[in-house]
Parts: sequence; structure tokens; C-alpha cells
Amino acid sequence: MHSPFTVLAAAALLAPAIAAAQPLRPQVDAWRKQHERRILDEAFALLAIPNVASNQDDIAKNVAFLTQAFAKRGVALTPLRAPTGGSPALFGEIKTPGATRTVVFYAHYDGQPVAGGGWESDPFAPKLSRYRHSAPTDDVPLPAPGDTIDPEVRIRARSASDDKGPIVAMLAALDAMTALRQRASVNVKFFLEGEEEAGSNHLGDILRTHRALLGADAWLFFDGPVHVSGAPQIVLGVRGVMGAEVTFYGANRALHSGHYGNWSPNPAVAAAHFVAGLRSTDGRILLPGFYDDVPPMSDGERALVNALSATDDSVRRSLGLARTEADNAPLGARIMLPALNVRGIRGGNVGTGASNAVPTSASVSIDFRLVPDQRPARIRAMLEQHLATLGYTVTSDAGAAARSTDRSRLALVTYDSGYTAVRVPSTLASVQAVKRVMTRSYGREPFTLPILGGSLPLFHFVEQLGATVITIPTVNADNSQHAPNENLRVGNLWDAVALMTELMVGLGREWGPRS
Repeated sequence: MHSPFTVLAAAALLAPAIAAAQPLRPQVDAWRKQHERRILDEAFALLAIPNVASNQDDIAKNVAFLTQAFAKRGVALTPLRAPTGGSPALFGEIKTPGATRTVVFYAHYDGQPVAGGGWESDPFAPKLSRYRHSAPTDDVPLPAPGDTIDPEVRIRARSASDDKGPIVAMLAALDAMTALRQRASVNVKFFLEGEEEAGSNHLGDILRTHRALLGADAWLFFDGPVHVSGAPQIVLGVRGVMGAEVTFYGANRALHSGHYGNWSPNPAVAAAHFVAGLRSTDGRILLPGFYDDVPPMSDGERALVNALSATDDSVRRSLGLARTEADNAPLGARIMLPALNVRGIRGGNVGTGASNAVPTSASVSIDFRLVPDQRPARIRAMLEQHLATLGYTVTSDAGAAARSTDRSRLALVTYDSGYTAVRVPSTLASVQAVKRVMTRSYGREPFTLPILGGSLPLFHFVEQLGATVITIPTVNADNSQHAPNENLRVGNLWDAVALMTELMVGLGREWGPRS
């Protein structure tokens, strides 16, 4: 049975709208305060469904829940599948009479695995909790119907912030529009991806197969955190990413270090020298020619990233760091540069597991974060040239070591698929319109981040659809995404509900008609 504020959402979307220049936030907040329990109940029901993309039974349960939830708001969701398989994306739309602009609201409904422990409770049994220093303390009961809850309380569950929280905000925003008799000023499409956390391996095929459905003037990505200060931000791009695993070999059996320790090549030492030759202690990547296709920052970009770094000292203190790389360079400036992270080094054992033996192999796991104009294929070639310069024969054949007559000169290299960075100009009319709506909703202008430190598969949307992609983070920065005790600050959820309502209602008027 439909609730009073969700009945026939399409009819309300056609109702006369309140004057464009007036912020909707006070009205949305007033409505939301009466319905916080209902919103949280729906959020808890969605978060209780496991959502790792490799489990297609669970994915089907998420699809069924979301299909029903959007249908209650008058939006029919259609599964979009790739001919090559994978989880479906869910597509729906609201067509607004007279609208000349179309935007797509993007989020993903799949989540990270929870293996490895560390959770204070079942990650799929959502709780309300107070947090201190990113750790849950006291649990809090759900508010009674009609009551409000402290906005500092967190929803603790897998995918609460990454990325089911924004989906809950979309649903509540549709309810708010119905209750306040507002209609959209743009055509709104919804695209909910089902395997973003699994690498979006079928996303390109989905977009290519269903291209005719997915045309739009802009895609709004609701993923990622607001600024660490809590201030809103609009993100104009993301770094690309490419991961690699490199394995070095020694003798075909472990050797006593007293008898052979300075005679038989040690693969752990080879791994250490390889890493030392990749980057300096200040983070500069040492591969020859690596920075040839990295453009310098403009004065405008430098001003933006310096403004974003005003809180660097407090962030360092919160992380227990007396200093950071490159002589305490601004975090915002470092995000504008490519980065090389050593994810892990494994060779032999340490602590109580250590033995006086030369290990048979050692592995290094790394990831590169790339800026626009850098291509994963070029980075792979440079990495392999570096290994060749060190005297190694590069192979991708895992069985090569068993057949080799000189294992110690062999380097096994495997790669993640990798993808390129994406960025849109800050001067685009769509970007400026979104900023104005955000300013009205939050009551302050958002930070403009030229490029996000993390990576999202935005290049698929650019390559397959020619899309303009604008990322609008809404969740709290200390949300522990991809980690135990992932959480969503309730106040950030309420901000997202108000913002999405304002975007659907006001974006078309701020943007203006298509000429």
C-alpha cells in the first residue's frame, strides 16, 4: 500500500512549482523531520540485503527491492544487461513536459565484500550508532514515527555510504517533491549500476548496447565523500588507475641462509630494489619520462587546490602524522599529480614465522593513479622497460618460473584492467548551474575540486556516450568505506535528500533551455 506522500508521484511532478529563486531546503527539511523514521526504515531494509556483485542471488534481491521502491514513486525501473553477462544496471526516467534538458542521476547498488572481520556487528544488520575517531561507541534506537534524530548519529552497515545512501536520498527526494507538489524542471533519468565495486567489467557493454536510452545533457554521479571539513564539494574529474603485481624468483626451494645466503639470489632483496627504483620517499615516480604527458597546474587550479588544503594540519593530526610527503605539500596539489602506491610486499615470513632461509619468491603489488592524458598502456610499457633495464625477462605466464633455467632473472607481471582519468571544464554551463543549485541548498558555495583523488570508471561514459560527468559527493569524509564499520552520518543523508530535490526542481531553470 502506498504511503500518503508517495502516491502517484508522476501527478505531483506535473503540479505547479513554487518560484524558482526560493530555496526549497526549508520546506524539504520540514517535511523530512516528520518522516525520518519512514526514511530510515526503508534505508535499513535496503542495507540489510547483501550486495557483493559475485553473488547473483543477492544482486537479484537488491534489484527486486529497488524496482518496487521506485515503482512506489511512479518510476518504472528496467534492468539493462550486457550481452556478455554481469549484474544488471537499473534504468528509470521521469519525463517532464516542456523540459529541454535531461540529466541522469547515477549511483551503484553493489558493495564491497566484508571478509576479514573487524566489524563491531553484522554488516548487514544496520544499526544507528554514535562514532568517535571513526569507531562506533553507543548504539542509538530508531526514532519514533514523527520524531527526529541527532544528525551526528551514524548509520552503520556495509554500503551505507558507498553507495546505497545516495539511492535512499533519491527515493526520499521523490517523496518530498510529491508532498510539496513540486515538479522537475529537467527530464530525470536514473542509472543504478550493479558491479561498480567489482570493476565495472560489463559497464562499457551495457552503455554501448543501451545507448539510445541513455542520452543526456549531463550525468550527475552521487558517489564519494564531501570535503574533510564537512563542506560540500563539486568534483569535475577523477584520476585513472592501473594496478600491477610483480613477482621475483630465487632458487626452486628455500635455502639455508648460512649456507647460501650471500650466494643464491634473494627475491625479497630484488623486490626491495625494484620498489626503491620506482618512487622516491617524497612520492616522485622515478620511471624515465613518466611526467612527459602530465600538464602543469594552471594558476586557477592552484588556487582551488590550495583552498581545499586549508584543513591539512588538522587532518595530519587526526591521522597521527607529524609530516607528510614532499615537505608537507598541500593535499589538494598532490591529488592533481599522478601517484604510485605500494599496496604490499610479500616474501618469506616475519616475526614468529620467520626462519633463516632465503625465500623462493617475492611479490610486489602496486597501483598508479593517473591524471588526464596519461594512458595505462604507456605506463605498462614503461614499467616493463624498467624491469628490462634491471636485467629481468618479463613474462605474463605464471608457469614460466617452473620451466625457466634462470628463475632469478625472471619477472612475472600481471595487470588490473586499468582506465584513464576524466575531467570536464569548470566553465561549462552545466557545472555552473549545478554549483548555483548546491549553493542554494547548502547555504554556501561548494568547493570545486578539479579532480578526485580516487578513481571511478567515468571513462566508460565518455567513450560510449560522449557524456558530461559531474560528481557530487554527499556522504561524510570519515565514512570508513571499503572497511569495517562503514557508516553514513545521518545529517549527510538529510543534506542529500534536500540537494537532490533542489536539483530535480531547480536545475533546469538555473541552466536554461537548450538552444
